[in-house]
Amino acid sequence: MDSATPDILRQFTRQVIEAFFMYPHVVAAVISVVAAAVIVGGYWAARGSVQGVRSARLALKAQALRASKDHRALVLMGRIGGGGAKLRTDLANAIEQNFGAYAFHAPVRVEAFPMSLPALQDGAPIQRRRRVASAAVEALQKSDADILIWGRKRMGGKVDLFIATPPPPNQIEDFTTISFKLRSRDFDAVAEAIAYACARRARPVLNKPQDYKPEKLQPIVEALEKFVTDPPASLSDGARLEILSDFASGALSLGERGGNTGWLSRALDARRQYLDRLDRAADPAAWGRAQQEVGRALAALGEREADRAKLEEAVGILKTSIDALRATESLQSAEVAMRALSRAEQTLAARRRVGLRWPV
Repeated sequence: MDSATPDILRQFTRQVIEAFFMYPHVVAAVISVVAAAVIVGGYWAARGSVQGVRSARLALKAQALRASKDHRALVLMGRIGGGGAKLRTDLANAIEQNFGAYAFHAPVRVEAFPMSLPALQDGAPIQRRRRVASAAVEALQKSDADILIWGRKRMGGKVDLFIATPPPPNQIEDFTTISFKLRSRDFDAVAEAIAYACARRARPVLNKPQDYKPEKLQPIVEALEKFVTDPPASLSDGARLEILSDFASGALSLGERGGNTGWLSRALDARRQYLDRLDRAADPAAWGRAQQEVGRALAALGEREADRAKLEEAVGILKTSIDALRATESLQSAEVAMRALSRAEQTLAARRRVGLRWPV
């Protein structure tokens, strides 16, 4: 058996040499295919090994973060393609320094996380967006973290950041995009706005202002007002709209509960700016909620200033908002609008009964 093996090899080698001289093109093609198969197989084997190492690193890092989790909000800073370590460090420092100003001084912990996710462009297929969001949420769940940030730096210095959080029950995973210019004079303000975006997701306040006492809420609304009066020029429109909306809600809550008409006027102005920039067709629910807050601000101002025109305008706007919110099944917001409408109508009726003279 062993003595036959060399004979077989010699015979095979002789046949290959003869075939090469008889059919050189065929043999060369076969050799090329075999070589290509070996190269491709080696590439995928190496890539699989690298992916395995990366997955193991992620799993170990997630386990370590979960084991060390404490009362602090945990923000994971993933890879920002093309941004370099300095950008990640600057953003991490800004979040640590400014997070508490928008979350009742809650502490935060920012950790580098060796995860790289695709930086999707606007208009990417919804299924691909959901796959990316699902991967981000899975990483958050494994590490027991509150926020995952990743991104990319594009040509021209524009940076796209993506922020993912665990979704509320019965809602689909998603993420938010914030864009800005890297080499801009207002980078510090942009970084603080990003810190706010993290705080509002990890420790929500201004998206539910009615849950907090006015004296605790006011410092946060005041801190956010500078982004409304002087927004960073390089910050993306989506981020600016989010800030404008949150400020309007916070100012309205302060005005309704604290008796300060100045807050009501600022809330009304901010909501109208928001509506000017909002595409109703793209987000009809947000449009309906914004109209509801405009109506509430007008109703409160009309009641306190004895301004019949504002009360009547409020009634009309609140009716419009109720119809819009019911169409989008935003029933809780519709109920708020209905209560505000009832109060405004009662105020109008009461003043008509007593024959109050309205100021011109």
